[in-house]
Amino acid sequence: MLVHYAITLLVTAVTHFILAIIVYLKGSNRLTSITYALYSLSIAWWSSLQAIAITRFDAQTALFWWRVNHAGVIFIPIFFVHFVMSLLENNERIKRKRFIEASYLTGLIFLALDTTPLLINEVAPKFSFRYFINPGPVYHVFFALWVAWAVYGLFALFRIYFSSSGIKRTQLIYFCWSMFVAYIGGIPNFLPTFNIEVPYVMPFGTYAIPLYAFATSYAIIRHQLLDIGVVIKRTLVFAGLAGSVVGVVSLMTFVTQDLLVRYVAIPKFWGNIFAAGIIAAVYGRLRNWLVNVTDRYLFQKQYDYKELLKRFMGEVQVGIRDLRQLVQMTVTTLTDTMKLESCSLLLLNRDSRQYELIASKGLDGQRLKLDDQEPFIAFLRRTHEPIGVEGELGKVRFPEAVTDRLKQLRARVCLPLLIHEELVGVLCLGKKKSDEEFAKDDLDILSSVAGAAAIAISNAQVLDELAKTQAEAAQKEKLAVIGTLSAGINHEICNPLGIVKSQCEAFLLDLEDGLLKDKPPAEVVERAATIMNGTLKQIDRATAITQKLSSFAKPIKEPTAQPVSVANEVDEVLTLVGHDLKLEKIEVRKEISSDLPPIVVDRRQLQEVLFNLIRNAAQAIQPPGSITIRAGERSEGQVRIEIEDTGSGIPPEKLGKIYDPFFTTKEPGKGTGLGLFIVRQIVERNKGRISVESAVGKGTTFFLDFPAAMQAVVRGATTR
Repeated sequence: MLVHYAITLLVTAVTHFILAIIVYLKGSNRLTSITYALYSLSIAWWSSLQAIAITRFDAQTALFWWRVNHAGVIFIPIFFVHFVMSLLENNERIKRKRFIEASYLTGLIFLALDTTPLLINEVAPKFSFRYFINPGPVYHVFFALWVAWAVYGLFALFRIYFSSSGIKRTQLIYFCWSMFVAYIGGIPNFLPTFNIEVPYVMPFGTYAIPLYAFATSYAIIRHQLLDIGVVIKRTLVFAGLAGSVVGVVSLMTFVTQDLLVRYVAIPKFWGNIFAAGIIAAVYGRLRNWLVNVTDRYLFQKQYDYKELLKRFMGEVQVGIRDLRQLVQMTVTTLTDTMKLESCSLLLLNRDSRQYELIASKGLDGQRLKLDDQEPFIAFLRRTHEPIGVEGELGKVRFPEAVTDRLKQLRARVCLPLLIHEELVGVLCLGKKKSDEEFAKDDLDILSSVAGAAAIAISNAQVLDELAKTQAEAAQKEKLAVIGTLSAGINHEICNPLGIVKSQCEAFLLDLEDGLLKDKPPAEVVERAATIMNGTLKQIDRATAITQKLSSFAKPIKEPTAQPVSVANEVDEVLTLVGHDLKLEKIEVRKEISSDLPPIVVDRRQLQEVLFNLIRNAAQAIQPPGSITIRAGERSEGQVRIEIEDTGSGIPPEKLGKIYDPFFTTKEPGKGTGLGLFIVRQIVERNKGRISVESAVGKGTTFFLDFPAAMQAVVRGATTR
């Protein structure tokens, strides 16, 4: 039993001494860390010195070590109670300040009595121990207070656990139960003092104390208990890296010294020289690799990503305008530069009034929509402040629903994206891969990033809405134009139908009047076939007209640039407006070069541009008049299309405004002012340029310049 007991004491001493040092080095400025380090150190003091005391053969020496040992025993429950009190809120801690002071004063009194027989009278052989203490008259009081302090501390700790929520509750669960088990296993160590033998509980129950240390270490690493997980994890990883370097050096030494000396038969002296040379050559590179890996993955330099974030803000504010691309770039940049395990962005959908998870990394494709009244969103909208579970934010007590949502989003910090006091989105940052917490400097920079991102997202949303509005306006403009084409379309369709009808009626009348009775059957069939062939041609003509009109009226969803023949597209458009122009006594002239190369544009968008410009030209002419459409190749791989009219022209003071939305030179009710605005956008979207020349009373000419297709592409793409 003595061997088992000594082993448990030594294991307890080592584990708690290491734990005390790590906690203190990480949080020497925190009351929680200081009191916990003192508590662990007092356990290490007790266990190490008791291992010495029970193995001494001299009674006087054993008595000395038992009394020194009790200097740590006295303060174990006092440090424990003080640590538990440090977990309370400030106002609760202040209420118990007198109790803590009285506990320390009582401990000092017992420490003074520890040097006299009043606390420990003598040592004597007991059970399997060579020397164990006999209590003095005060020891019974001391033991009763020791148990009372321990029970009070455990009760207070469990009370904090049951009243906490979210990540704090998770952090404390391991700590509370392992502490409870440790005290259950530790109290039997006092029993031999009162001549109570516990042959199995005493040595093996003491194992519960180092098990408590291991459970606490797990809580520190896994759940950031006491915010000291970074030190432990870094220490373990750094030790592993250092061990790998030592292993490589040792391997080099073995290869050069042992193998060369044994199998190559060179003198050992030269083997040592050779080994030293290899180690000298390799050591520097291994050392630099170790430092770089550690610095990169464990001790990240904050100023590196700060510079990247500053640059990111500048790019966001002046660069990306596509909303989807912007939010994804924001998430990706933050994840990569800050080396986060996860990052996500919730964005307000103004139509549904929901905050949608629009971009994320590290959330395994999670989809989420939160109503604007959801507690997490409502809290951010009300406070306009970041929330989190680390650093200064971790000291704030948030509603349980908020902390639960943080956990779902795997977020350590969430920042509101605000525009004019409106919450337009939420930026959620997950755990750093280095395990470092988000410090005040991080939050300062991230607040600036959130502000820049909010402005950029708001601008992108405005542009997105404007693009949708323009597309809708363009479609409405197009549909309004369809109405003006109704007369021409009616003529183009009714003419062939009238021809078909008259031929069919004539055949049927001849049949009723008996004019075909005496005709040979072959002649009747031939006449019927002629009528049917003519009917099919007229139907094809009408069908082509309706298909062109239908195609023109449909909205353009995904523009596709391809080699397009200018002549063909001009003919397509004139099919729609040609009859209307004839009715208005407007002559159309085409001057298009026969060897004109195709241009690279979206075909239907080019038709829309030509349609708008030809229609505008027609509306500017007082009949009779003419419209001339020219097209020719220019230098530098450009094709120019000219649309010239003999209309009234545009005054110089209005020429610079014709592309402005809702500006029109037409009479009220005859134009929306969007036609040329949309035309310029379509031309520029297809990498073209538009310009105009006009003289009042003489007419106007619009010039369209588009890139010509490469000749190799032309031959395979222009056959229609």
